[in-house]
Amino acid sequence: MIDGISQVIYIKATNSPKRVHLKPVNYTLRFEPIFSNFTFLASEVLDAYVKKPTNTIRLDAAELLIKKCSVMYGENTINAKTKLDKKTESLTIHLPKKISGRVKILIEFSGILNDRLVGFYRSKYLDKSGKIKYLATTQFEAADARRAFPCVDEPEAKATFDITIIAEKHHTAISNMNLVSKRQMGSKIEYKFARTPIMSTYLLYLGVGEFEFLTSKQGKVQYRIVTTKGNSKKGRFALDLCKRLVASYEKYFGIKYPLPKLDLIAVPDFASGAMENWGAITFRETILLYDPKTSSTQTKQFIAEVVSHELAHQWFGNLVTMKWWNDLWLNESFATFMATKFVDRFYPKWKLWDQFLEDTMNTAMGLDALHSSHPIDVKVKLPSEIREIFDAISYDKGGCVLRMLEHYVGEDKFRQGLRAYLKKYSYQNAKGDDLWNEIGKAARMPVRAMVNSWIGQVGFPLVEVQTKNSTLILSQKRFVLEKKGKQNGLWYIPVSIKSGKKTITKLVTKRQEYLRFNANDIVVNSGRPGFYRVKYSQDLLYNLKSMIVAKEISHVDRWAAQNDLFALCVSGDEQSQTYLEFADAYENEDDYIAISNVASNLFSLYLRTIDEPFSYMIKNIAHEFFKKVFYRLGWDAKKNEPHTNALLRAQVIGALGRLDDEEIIDEANKRFVKYMKDSSSLNPDIQGTVFSIAAWNGDSRTYAKLLALYRKAKSQEEKMRFLSAMCSFKDPKLLLRTLKFSQTDEVRSQNMHLPVVQTAANYYGKNILWPWLKQNWKRIRVKVGAGSPLLNRIIASISAVATDKMEQEIRSFFRSNPTPGTERTLEQTLERIRINNAFLNRMRREYA
Repeated sequence: MIDGISQVIYIKATNSPKRVHLKPVNYTLRFEPIFSNFTFLASEVLDAYVKKPTNTIRLDAAELLIKKCSVMYGENTINAKTKLDKKTESLTIHLPKKISGRVKILIEFSGILNDRLVGFYRSKYLDKSGKIKYLATTQFEAADARRAFPCVDEPEAKATFDITIIAEKHHTAISNMNLVSKRQMGSKIEYKFARTPIMSTYLLYLGVGEFEFLTSKQGKVQYRIVTTKGNSKKGRFALDLCKRLVASYEKYFGIKYPLPKLDLIAVPDFASGAMENWGAITFRETILLYDPKTSSTQTKQFIAEVVSHELAHQWFGNLVTMKWWNDLWLNESFATFMATKFVDRFYPKWKLWDQFLEDTMNTAMGLDALHSSHPIDVKVKLPSEIREIFDAISYDKGGCVLRMLEHYVGEDKFRQGLRAYLKKYSYQNAKGDDLWNEIGKAARMPVRAMVNSWIGQVGFPLVEVQTKNSTLILSQKRFVLEKKGKQNGLWYIPVSIKSGKKTITKLVTKRQEYLRFNANDIVVNSGRPGFYRVKYSQDLLYNLKSMIVAKEISHVDRWAAQNDLFALCVSGDEQSQTYLEFADAYENEDDYIAISNVASNLFSLYLRTIDEPFSYMIKNIAHEFFKKVFYRLGWDAKKNEPHTNALLRAQVIGALGRLDDEEIIDEANKRFVKYMKDSSSLNPDIQGTVFSIAAWNGDSRTYAKLLALYRKAKSQEEKMRFLSAMCSFKDPKLLLRTLKFSQTDEVRSQNMHLPVVQTAANYYGKNILWPWLKQNWKRIRVKVGAGSPLLNRIIASISAVATDKMEQEIRSFFRSNPTPGTERTLEQTLERIRINNAFLNRMRREYA
């Protein structure tokens, strides 16, 4: 830009940034964390190339104190004046004369080891003796490297990094690369690390603390699990799986893991689940550490999925990086898709692709059916806008689109295209079209046009199916949960239609297609590879129900039929009584995802209508369904039972407790009493369920027991079970105690949102949550930290407790209390409030 006085080396973030003036080449960075006052001292030499003459340089910088700055230009060192702008998070460097070409920018500065879980921050924990300890760690994605050092904080501005860390003698330092030297400097130790490959600023990592290591080696790569002292042994499962996954990814991509080491680091305080820093991946402790004695089956599975997700990033995101954040989904959706693909190879009995449909696809469709959703390829400018798109569209919908694309072109062609893409753009930046072009070349199919219809527009289609005189009529329109305005949108839909053993496929590109298909026993989107919902005509739906009862179609198709039908009830395209009648077909269902989803939908209907005069009808239907499933599962795991039984058992018992089943409540209370005497008496898979049922029927004495158990718990996983149970009481006063407790130092800021979300899900928290949130919002913002993704989860939870009459009040409150990075989430929350109330009003008319 030209400001009238000087040419400025700075391009504001846009959807397609072109930083044409300043190109970073290498950062030489030196950090010294000071734990006595939670600051850090640092110096920087930025080797860069200036393309056009200028006397003003601007870098991204925030929350730093610049002590000294100069620029080496040729043989001369030029002293510079600096100015930090808090609002734009930028550092302006003024020079007395214009420069161009190769330069070195030298900066001495200091910063804050903040407690907001962004940038270079501190994490507090207790050691085995109960003593308070601190470690320093980093979280730079999306735009927080600027809080640690002045930089060009954009993904396209790749450079190499030379890192030095000065640490106390009792501390160890970690960065992305291997250690090349370690020497004593007075009372401290200097750690120097090898130069990194060329990479983006958001992938840089710094860690300092009293670490413990579990180490292994495979080929030329050193692997380490990094934990606080006393916890490294719990990393064995993740370490062994990591090595297997890296070998599999290397084979799949045809590219070796390029760094000499790979650390998996368990961080006590961490806002996200994990972060793919190249060679130094960070995790929440509960998503990396597994104890066979106390961890649940769900935890083991989640660890495997997240480790796989972050490892996929080492190639897709780190080796090849998006040019700008509008293509964030390329990183995240690809890692989501690949995580399931590879863990499923190692643990096929976990049925992860089935769970992908139930969890990932349902979550994505739930968000993308809102008017306030956004396209996968979304325009973002400000850091707050970037943080806001780390959501189910970028992760889950994107993963579903990739799954659909692989099914469309074939697994081999899909892999060929990926390999060509990674090879062509290694250590560079790329756009989505670059990937579609490579897959299209490999498959010789119109990939780019097909995919762009899914990523360039908001939403997804509803395909309506009917037959007429041996002709199958397929119509498409956008599926939305709130009926308002005209719905635009046209997709290239890969449709598969199955009848018996016959399957035909068709790329539907028009609003209506006619196919010659003489059959009534049809399943559209068979196997559910396509990211769309299906609405059958009444005759086809009746035939489909008969096929479900006889189990003549696959378990996935049985799941999909009722899954789509329930969504149509919520949107007003079908009636709830139609769903309840259709659910009869699942009376003898024996597959996990079908049972789990029918159970979830029935329980959802009960919760929505709990205050209505017709509630007892739905409650009886739900109770009968859950009880039949329970009699098959029982309380205790059976030898060689399916992996998914452990997941289903907790769901079913928990729901029966909330449905006031006396037999379940009585047994849960007995097991809780026994647990209090012998903690090994209760299987970890149902501990959280038992604790919650005990609370549901408990009093202040039960609360005191759970609080004491929380305080004594040794692992974060165990603490979360007790904290969740403390949100399950019927007494609003006890729920308010839990909400108040969430604001104390006894609950980590990374977990502070959990009591809010859980209280929102509790019927008895309905009238207390919103008043409490309003009263405590400023304190919550400080504790969670500005820019934290946890604030969005808190705001989203309001939709579970609010009525449509509260919409204007909620909007006004957040207008008076602006929270950057939550604007889209707020609109989605308000839309969900309207959808929930419209659904309930329709049900009232149905049962009037």
